[in-house]
Amino acid sequence: MDKWFQKFTTLNLFKASEITLNDKELYEKYIKLCDYPANLWSGNFSYLWAHNFSNNLKIYKTIIDDMLVTIILTKNGRLFLPCLPFGKGSASDLLKVLIKCGNICDKWNQESKYTHKALVNPLNQPQVDFLSQNNLFTKFFTKEKLSGLERHYSITKVKDLKGKEFSKLRAKINKFHRTYPNAITRDYKLEDYKKIINLNKIWVTSSGQKYQKIFDGFYFEPLIKYQALLDHKIIIIELNKKIIGMNTAEILPTGASWGCITKFDKAYPGISEVLTVEMAKKINLLNPNVTTINVGSDLGSTGLAFNKERFRPVYNFERFALFYQNKKRL
Repeated sequence: MDKWFQKFTTLNLFKASEITLNDKELYEKYIKLCDYPANLWSGNFSYLWAHNFSNNLKIYKTIIDDMLVTIILTKNGRLFLPCLPFGKGSASDLLKVLIKCGNICDKWNQESKYTHKALVNPLNQPQVDFLSQNNLFTKFFTKEKLSGLERHYSITKVKDLKGKEFSKLRAKINKFHRTYPNAITRDYKLEDYKKIINLNKIWVTSSGQKYQKIFDGFYFEPLIKYQALLDHKIIIIELNKKIIGMNTAEILPTGASWGCITKFDKAYPGISEVLTVEMAKKINLLNPNVTTINVGSDLGSTGLAFNKERFRPVYNFERFALFYQNKKRL
């Protein structure tokens, strides 16, 4: 065991325990209770739980003042929160929990030489707006803007693609269907697993080279392998028994949806667009009350931004890192 992990366990900081699959209901319960917009792309159970498969960190949970706090400890000794605590509470309540977390993390990170690092990374603009309602925010915290915008699509607009604004997308999708009339869209099956892993290898050596800021190394395989237990939806596009594209998403306890992984063989023009539309249709079929899907940040990539903007996002949220100012140390 790495020294920082061992020390964290020995000291029993936060009285925390590692996140397991059994915590799914716990997270969903606390996420539903949030008074702030719990709509951050990375602020959901499946993504947080998947950190267990990273070789570079451990992820823990604890309860502080009736709020569910998630903590990451890297193998190099940095301690921080990957999202805001979940649970019912005002801006004041949430900030007081963050101050307690800040005091513990600040003391720890002083020893591990990780000073001047964010306490929470990331959070989005609606969450910053919520925290800003209370003066504890400006008294104890500063924020720093991260690159890129977090994009949220309208399910209805994407599944229907009506109007002039989507004419180019419709043309590209129609051409795909004319060119590959035998391509079928279907749900993922367990026997598809090896083909999906192979598709990812194709994507990494082709489109993955173009979008190198996309990093899903630690969560790609576990989200596929445990998709049934996570209620993680996967659709695939198959052509002549070959899987040429896949898309994954979830309906979250907030009532919105989360677009997670998209992989495809770029040798089939238009497949990326078809996958996006088909997933919107799938979500609408599963729950017509879901109105949006969060497809994540463009990470400041011009190419990613262009691709996401073609679907006319209804929300484009800035993202931030939140820094704690320990008044006792200043």
